[in-house]
Amino acid sequence: MNNLKDLIFRYCILFGKRFSYKEKIAFLRIISKQLLQLGYYVDAKIAKLKLARKRYENYYNAYIGDLNQADIIVCTYYDTGINYFNLSKTNAFQQIFSKTRYLIGVLPIITLFLLAILLSYFLFIPNIQQIGLLSVSGLLFVSMILVSSYLIIKYRHGIPNSKNFVCNTSSILVMLNTIDKINQRDKKMKEKVAFVLYDGGCTNQFGLKMLENYSDSIRKKQIIFLDSLGNGETLHFFKPNDVDYPQNDMTFYPGNMPTTFKRYLMIAAGKLTDDQQIEIKNSHSGKDNHLSEALIEQHADSLYDLLVNLIKHPLKKK
Repeated sequence: MNNLKDLIFRYCILFGKRFSYKEKIAFLRIISKQLLQLGYYVDAKIAKLKLARKRYENYYNAYIGDLNQADIIVCTYYDTGINYFNLSKTNAFQQIFSKTRYLIGVLPIITLFLLAILLSYFLFIPNIQQIGLLSVSGLLFVSMILVSSYLIIKYRHGIPNSKNFVCNTSSILVMLNTIDKINQRDKKMKEKVAFVLYDGGCTNQFGLKMLENYSDSIRKKQIIFLDSLGNGETLHFFKPNDVDYPQNDMTFYPGNMPTTFKRYLMIAAGKLTDDQQIEIKNSHSGKDNHLSEALIEQHADSLYDLLVNLIKHPLKKK
């Protein structure tokens, strides 16, 4: 596999923005080629979410390995969200729709719209009334209307964030590194562990719903969710209160995902807040632009060790 520096450049910079369907498809094509070289079959699936009459939105999941045969499925979201300009805090595993975040995301568009109205009312329209539309003021007015209309339509849902090193490319890189470790250390694990990159993690979790309906047996599996593993040196593990881990060598905090899966764990990196949450530093902003190679390697080792333990000592329902 490529060294971590190359992977960071590829997936944090070249394919770091995965907001539009074209960007998502380009990312999945590139990562699928890399996984095939590691001997993993990649099955890409598309599902359509109906938004309104004759209006749909496409979502794309990548299933890595044999999900039906595997005992454990490691998954993380790969899509990227809109830019909140560091004005909104985001906690791991809590990327849900918020009116406040939405207003922050569309704030530049609202500002542009108001600016266009003010310029038209106080500058262009009075000049056009005196000189006529066929003038410099008229030309500038028409140009402003066309450009602002294009930008408002294009970014009506917010401006896509282009820097997504930690949230959540870091988890993707840890996943890739773990797959490489399985290839090098114990290829038999490939039959017991599968991986999923799911869509909609920054919005409505629709890709997770696609995974839940993958097959009849999928909900019996052990699931591991990853989020922003490049956020700090310390890994923290969460699980629902009704899930039991037979080994006593790990500390778990209570946590839940909006899922129908019964046996699952959640892993994120960073510092715990007073209410046992993990705030993702600089998430969904232009400041999310640094990632440590050492952290990726460190957390991939920890994830590999956890997988080995879960194969021997599976999660149980209390």
